[in-house]
This record gives sequence, structure tokens and C-alpha cells, in this order.
Amino acid sequence: MRAGDQGFESPQVRFKMSVLKDKRVITVVGSVLLGIVIIAIILFKYPFGEVISTFTNFTPVLVLAYLVVSGLIMLTLSFRWKVILDTLGHKVPFHKLVGYRIIGYGISYITPSAKVGGEPVRAALLKRQGLSFREGLSSIMIDKIIELSFSALFFICGVVFLVLDYALPSRLFFLLIILSGLFLYLVWWFYSRIMRGETVFTKAFRFFRLHKLGFLAKYQAIILNFEKPIIRFYKSQRKEFFITAGISLFSLVLSLVEYKLVLLMLGIKAPLGVVFLVFSLAGFAFLVPLPMALGSFEAFQVSLFSIIKLGPAAAGVGVAMITRSRDLLWVLGALVLAFYLGSFKNIISKAYKDKPVVSMGIIRNGRKHRLDVRINRLAYNQSSHGNPRRYRK
Repeated sequence: MRAGDQGFESPQVRFKMSVLKDKRVITVVGSVLLGIVIIAIILFKYPFGEVISTFTNFTPVLVLAYLVVSGLIMLTLSFRWKVILDTLGHKVPFHKLVGYRIIGYGISYITPSAKVGGEPVRAALLKRQGLSFREGLSSIMIDKIIELSFSALFFICGVVFLVLDYALPSRLFFLLIILSGLFLYLVWWFYSRIMRGETVFTKAFRFFRLHKLGFLAKYQAIILNFEKPIIRFYKSQRKEFFITAGISLFSLVLSLVEYKLVLLMLGIKAPLGVVFLVFSLAGFAFLVPLPMALGSFEAFQVSLFSIIKLGPAAAGVGVAMITRSRDLLWVLGALVLAFYLGSFKNIISKAYKDKPVVSMGIIRNGRKHRLDVRINRLAYNQSSHGNPRRYRK
């Protein structure tokens, strides 16, 4: 495409984009309808009145404590992201990262993407702070991998407790064992390679022979460049890795306290070991690609409450209602921040249209400084009469 043709889209391109957009809309609408059907089935078995009756200890003090702990979790996760960005050499104000994380959380929650739909949005928002999309996405991948690996280890511990203490149906038993083994292998495989400075995503790309496909082969070099800062972080920044690991462990402890507060609202005084068991398994419901985990979270909670006899099965729906209300507050916060920055619709386009930034290293008074230089590119657009028109992009 010539410089003068930038911004021009052929009818074929517009048609493909329209089809892709229609498929996304159908996917979202279909997943929402599926979630609503699951919720309707659950509420048919456990009527709303029965669920509300489980809220036997729903006090303002517990609600306030619950919201405070939830806010601390968001701040803790944002601080972990800042540690990673600082280690990679990117200084971003903490309050900006908190806002970006809330927006990413809100988008992940309302899209059928197993809580990862907002990650590219966070990377795009970092362009406002002078980072390239690749740099931002690398930091988010490090952040997400640490989060997922600890969540997987918590899940495995929960499965061990569940298998040892409760009689499970044989199918469920084997399913949980297989999932635990798979998660444990993936965590081991990732860290055993990355700590030695070996590629992971590029290795997986080649393992599945994706580089043999013509339309994907060009992405191999892109993936390799994207992976370099991730490898450097795990191999060379061991101290910072252990700091982020400690932050992750602390955030999970806070999440455990948060779940304990939910149970107390329902009048359930369970031992800490049982709370850990339920909490460690509860996150699995969000891996189902349904927006807001509609239906899947309720079904998972009801099943857990029935298996371990934690309380009436309807209380499992109550847990889901409280948790979902909290998440919707975060979505509301994401909407407010997004409209402050320019609405959900425009926030990505504005982030991507930021002027490019070139980072330069300069030496002043014997110290190295980083200088970010914004570039205004000049291009030429050809009018219908053949006259060149100069414009600033």
C-alpha cells in the first residue's frame, strides 16, 4: 500500500471487516443467551426467595469490609504490574496503572474471553505513557503468567484437599486429576524453560507447526521479539520475580479473606481450610468463555456447596450474587474511567492513534537518561484530481 493510499479500504476489506464484526456480535449474544439459560435453570431449581433467605448476616460492616478488601486486591495487583514495568525500564505513574487495570478488568468481565479480553486494551492504553504496544503487552504477559501460575497452584492444592477429604463421583475425580496434572505440567514446562533463557511462545508456535502456514509464518519473528523482554525478566531479574511472586501470594491471601467475608454474610462460619478449598476451585468457573461467567459461576458454586456440605446449595447462588454485584461495581468504575478518557468505543482508537515515540539514551553529568521523542509524520494523500495534499498524521 502506498503512502498516498493510507486510510483507503477496498470494498473487499470492508466486507471482511463487517463479517468479522458480525461474527463477534453473534458470539457475544450467543454466549449471553447461553448464560441466561443456565441461570434460569438454576433459579428454577433454587427460587430467588430461597436464595435471598440465605443472606442471614448481611450487615453494613461486612459489606464495607468486603469492598475495602476488594479495593486492596485491585491496588495490590496494580502494584505488581508497576514493579514489572519498572523492572523493564518503563516508569508509569501508579494511579494511571490502577485506572488502566480497572478498565481492563471491566472489559474482561463483560466479554466472553475467560478474563483476558481486557489485556490488549491495557497494552493499548500504555501507549499514552510512551510505550509501544509490544512493550506494554510484554509487561502484561509477565503479569498475567505470574497470576495464572499461582492460581493454577492454588487450584491443584484445592483439588488435593477435595480428593483426600471428600468422596467424589469417579468422572469428576478423574477430570480434576487430569486438569491438575495438565496445569502442573504447564507451570513446570514454562518455568523450566524461561528460567534458562529459552523461548516458550516461539517454541509452542513451532511445536504446533504454525510457522509452516504461509499466512502465519511472518509472525514468528514478531513473537520472538515480543518474548525477549519476558525472557530477560525471568532469567536476569530474579529478585524482582520473587517480589512479584510475593505480591501474588499476598493478593491471593486477600482474596481468601474476601471469600471468607462473603460466607460470613450468608451466616456460614467455615474453617479456614474449607474456605481455602472452595476459593481455590471457584476461579475455575471463570475459565468458561461466558461474559460475566453467566451461569457457570452459579453452577460451580452450587456444585461445590453440595459436594462439601458447606451450607444449603442455594447459598452457592448467594455467593455468586454477591461476587457478581462486586464485579459490576468494578465494571461501573471502568465505564466512568473509560468515558473520562473518551468512551469505550474511542479509547482503543485513540490509544492506537497516538503519535509514535522514539526512546533515546543520553549521558548527562555522567548519568544515563532516557529521552522520549514524539514524532509527527508527514504523508501525502492523493486527491481525486491528482493534486497532492499534505497532511499531518
